[in-house]
Amino acid sequence: MAKTTVSVSTEARDAFAAVAASRNMTMFALLEETARRLTREEDMRQATLDYERFVREDPDGFAEYLAEGRLWDSTSGDGLGNARAEFPEYNP
Repeated sequence: MAKTTVSVSTEARDAFAAVAASRNMTMFALLEETARRLTREEDMRQATLDYERFVREDPDGFAEYLAEGRLWDSTSGDGLGNARAEFPEYNP
């Protein structure tokens, strides 16, 4: 794995060092974990923006999308329709 040097403020370095030490990990490992977390967070943010744009630009298409999802959820005979009863802890 290639590595590079990043210039950060002393305060940022000290903050990362303190968190890494409290988690008993290296700063490098903490930065990698943080990068993965931020990447996932950004992916979810972009997905949310895409859904919001879908609702705004094509409300009828979004309604169809939701209806299709409900249809799949109610499908009987394939076990999917019973998921709510089988896993009540995942249902509000």
